[in-house]
Amino acid sequence: MKKTEAEKLAIKRAARKRKKARLAAQEQQSLPEQDGRFFYIAGYTSGGAPYGVTWEEMGLEPWEELE
Repeated sequence: MKKTEAEKLAIKRAARKRKKARLAAQEQQSLPEQDGRFFYIAGYTSGGAPYGVTWEEMGLEPWEELE
């Protein structure tokens, strides 16, 4: 059965919507550069301790939404 142009457009629209939702969900996941103490982990010392900018230095509570 051959699809009409309207059906093809609806399929494309639905695919774009799914892709947009998937990308939004990926953004919502926590960043690997963050943890409960650091807002941004710039790197790790040779002993494995993280260093960077803390949540407190940013004036934020851990995992607070950015405006």
